[in-house]
Amino acid sequence: MPVFETADALYTCLGGLFERMKSQTQVQTVLASLKLTVRFNYTKPAASITLTAHNGEGAVHYGECNEKPDVELAMTGDTAHHFWLGEINVMGAITKRQIVPTGSLSKIMALAPLIKTGIQIYPQHYQECLGREK
Repeated sequence: MPVFETADALYTCLGGLFERMKSQTQVQTVLASLKLTVRFNYTKPAASITLTAHNGEGAVHYGECNEKPDVELAMTGDTAHHFWLGEINVMGAITKRQIVPTGSLSKIMALAPLIKTGIQIYPQHYQECLGREK
């Protein structure tokens, strides 16, 4: 059984993670220096979350979005869950096509500080938003 049975469950948990990250001081510092649009395309369940960072502001868009992404990352909902738990070696997942990146490598690398913060707060966030054990 997948971690996220519906797109709404994925949006609640992963979208909620992105919303929660925006309140973190270190994320606000990174957002101030970024001009980037990232789209996460998920399968199992089918869903899409687009993050925009422009002029020091970050926004989270669910589903269809007119923003043209600089970077796209495609993966299953389960892969995303394990990624945010810090259980996935990113380079290995890319090599195995569990995560499929599209776009500039330098822009993908600009996400590293945000990813680090997300991995730190996701386990507790996951338990809170879905009330499940990891």
